[in-house]
Amino acid sequence: MKKCNKIAYIFSQFPETHETFILREIIELNKNGIEPELFSLKKCKDKVIHPQAREFLRKTHYSSLLSPQIFYAFFFFLWKKPIKLFKLIVYLIQQNYTSFEFLIKSLAIIPLSLYYARLMQIRKISHIHAHWATIPTTSAVIISEILGIPFSFTAHAWDIFLKNPMLEEKVHRAEFVATCTGYNKKYLDSLLGQKENNKIFLNYHGIDFDALPEIRKDIDDKLIFTIGRLCEQKGFPYLIEACAILRDKGHQFRCVIIGEGPDRNALTSQINELGLQEYVFLDGMKPQSYIFEMFNKARMFVLPCVISKNGDRDGIPNVMIESLAMLTPVISTTVSGIPEIIMDHVTGIAVEPRNSVQLAEAMIKLINHPKEAEIYASNGRKLVEEKFDIKKNIRELVSIFIERADI
Repeated sequence: MKKCNKIAYIFSQFPETHETFILREIIELNKNGIEPELFSLKKCKDKVIHPQAREFLRKTHYSSLLSPQIFYAFFFFLWKKPIKLFKLIVYLIQQNYTSFEFLIKSLAIIPLSLYYARLMQIRKISHIHAHWATIPTTSAVIISEILGIPFSFTAHAWDIFLKNPMLEEKVHRAEFVATCTGYNKKYLDSLLGQKENNKIFLNYHGIDFDALPEIRKDIDDKLIFTIGRLCEQKGFPYLIEACAILRDKGHQFRCVIIGEGPDRNALTSQINELGLQEYVFLDGMKPQSYIFEMFNKARMFVLPCVISKNGDRDGIPNVMIESLAMLTPVISTTVSGIPEIIMDHVTGIAVEPRNSVQLAEAMIKLINHPKEAEIYASNGRKLVEEKFDIKKNIRELVSIFIERADI
């Protein structure tokens, strides 16, 4: 395929430590001859940056809201397209007035979006694609309207289930919408009429099997492992409660939780209150190399996802794909798109969300029946090879771009 630079990708922040699925998508698009120009609404502030992401840092456009270029771009479009810009501001107010947060963010992103619009105009970008249905897609709408070029976006999970006043409008205006679970697709399809029922595309995230480290199992029978942002939807309090049940039943183990987030203090307090300081460890952020070492060592991977009180939820956590690819047994819950990868007693064990007793029983089962655990992991690996191969899935995404974006 002939290389082209006609697509612009917009992100909230790029690179983002937890969003390895986006990084893999960009790498594979490059391999398939599509090299999108990258535009990040925020500068990268993460302490851990994956090595593969570093090469894209210098290729990514960033800017502060007080940059002189932003003021120039704003007045450029104010001079060239005053009526269109005025109508756009009115439109954003009309679409977001029910949410003060979205209204402020949507208006605040106009100057930066106009600056990026000017850069895209100079670079002759013909299509915009945003990751996340929230403010990145709002920025895509602004640029699309100002430049008169189409846009599309990828919806993931929380971005469509939390309050998002423009979501239905964005779906209708987009050239197409990609999403990473059948669960999400069903919901997004419900927002459309019959005439637009071919607009939503299921495109699973995936992994590059060629880039996976060697599977060299050196199992530590006492090691239980998990990774995720320390926030409500990951369900870590229920994992800690389950660990207390295991301890009380006389099991010896270490549960290592990798990640950072707003719930660190609350989780630390829970560990202390339950007297689990010698059993459960909050290990902070770690690079991919360390995580894959843990997949080789861990007896099991446990991620008890829940739907948070505000509706936030995961789709299919990428770490589950990685775990099964590394033949590490997985325990999770029946939330969102997770049953599409963790089929109960086939590719892993799925329990009810917020049920620490069921979770503990599942963990004890994998401890007591290692052969069954191996069968689940083997079945999971086959499923991942079938549905979550990044090379195959990006080829499908490229086909969508060719068909819908004329790339």
